[in-house]
Amino acid sequence: MSAAAHGEPRCPACGGPGKSRRYKVEHFDLYRCELCGTEFLYASEDRPRAEATYWDAYKFEIYADDAVRDDYANRYEQILGRVESDVGPIRSLVDIGCGIGNFLLWAKERGLDAVGVDVDHDAIATACDRGLDARHVEDLDALRSAGGVDAVTLWDVIEHVDDPLDMLETARSLLRPGGVVILETPDVRFPARPFVIAVRKVAEPIRWSDMLYYSDHQTYFSARGLSTLLGRAGFDVIDQQGMRSPSAKMERLFRVWADAGSGAGKLGPVLYKPLDRTMQAARVTNKLIMVGRVPDAG
Repeated sequence: MSAAAHGEPRCPACGGPGKSRRYKVEHFDLYRCELCGTEFLYASEDRPRAEATYWDAYKFEIYADDAVRDDYANRYEQILGRVESDVGPIRSLVDIGCGIGNFLLWAKERGLDAVGVDVDHDAIATACDRGLDARHVEDLDALRSAGGVDAVTLWDVIEHVDDPLDMLETARSLLRPGGVVILETPDVRFPARPFVIAVRKVAEPIRWSDMLYYSDHQTYFSARGLSTLLGRAGFDVIDQQGMRSPSAKMERLFRVWADAGSGAGKLGPVLYKPLDRTMQAARVTNKLIMVGRVPDAG
């Protein structure tokens, strides 16, 4: 059960007490765990959770963009290559939150046995039209096999769910002994986070914080919080690294925000490239990549 469903704010990662950041994200209050530093959205029972709608129309266009797909392909190559150097070849996987299937296509082109699930019917249909095996998340039970798959991937998914522990326990049930779960999620330690909140508090019309805090993201994990959560779900953490968001995707996204007058508004496309170059030069990352491994049987 999520922290928002309890009578008091508890961290969904480690269970520690939450302290209010005195900042609202739509109808939620933002809290920070006093033990692991994970931030999470909290709402009392009289303020029900809004339904998440990740696959807005513009995201279909962004993720279908060739430059965006190439950026992600390089990312998958780097991450999966690093994982395989630790655990050996990955031949079968389930991609939870597969969207329109960019990762499934990458996996299929490399001869992997890959199946994806998602909650969005239009995204699933798009993936299937590309010749990929994509199903609704309600069909997840049917993917469990006697031996289990080598890997479960959750690319920018775990932050969206109300109960991340339950999600990881579900992932573990799909894996063979020695199998791995690969997670990518926004890093709460990204230095821009306290800055954009401070700007919003003193200059309300400037809403740069909307780019980093929004209600579709229920939890903003710290490395300590995510590793604790993986341990609670029965995984051993075997790898962790930081990465930047893919440049092509973010450049397209800033243009969408500018057209909509949200985020950094019209300044967004102007600010993004120097910001991206600065992050690259300073080796600042905004994404957390973590790999958990199921202990071997016996």
